[in-house]
Amino acid sequence: MAQNGQTRGEPDDEVARAIMEHKQAARKQAYARRRAHAQSRAQAGKRCAALLGASALLGGVSTAACYVSMGTEISTMPLLALFVQRGVRTLVPRLGSGAQIGWTAVGANDLHTLRHAEKPAHGTLRPDEPRGPVLQASALGACDVIVLPALRVDRHGARLGRGGGWYDHALAWRRAGVPLVAVCWPWEFADEPVPALAHDVPVSAVLMPERLEVL
Repeated sequence: MAQNGQTRGEPDDEVARAIMEHKQAARKQAYARRRAHAQSRAQAGKRCAALLGASALLGGVSTAACYVSMGTEISTMPLLALFVQRGVRTLVPRLGSGAQIGWTAVGANDLHTLRHAEKPAHGTLRPDEPRGPVLQASALGACDVIVLPALRVDRHGARLGRGGGWYDHALAWRRAGVPLVAVCWPWEFADEPVPALAHDVPVSAVLMPERLEVL
């Protein structure tokens, strides 16, 4: 298993707590602004797929991992369709009860049933999942590119995620040097640094509806 986290030392408890509080506040701000763009998610997803599809990042890719969008996120349905149409073996997360790390390979038939999950009236929002066999966490090691969600990304690749820590653990299985592509809105790619802890893994590219920024 390859560990590819940042090398910065662990901060003390007080500093770590302050970083976590800052992240929570930033998430609330991000969700509030995203809700105003609910009608734009599908079209934004199509533009993101077109940009990534035309980029060198997909050159020679045989296996990819991509999350299934939900809630306020830009739709990844066009990205999933792009991978499948190109014959790329495509893995999506399987969360199990929420803490497990697993993957399932999806095909064209799965794309007809997967949906962009909206926030339920009761309970916790979670992404839709296919019904295929669940692969182990180590399956990520076969991927040539990994697409993951972000609420904010800075110029050094520090990423603000949803807060569950799922990708912090999952990315430990990736191969060194594999591109990590974060998907977000243009205003979420910012000059202001994103506070990060030692386990936070920086991304190598930011995919937005208007452009793809390789860091």
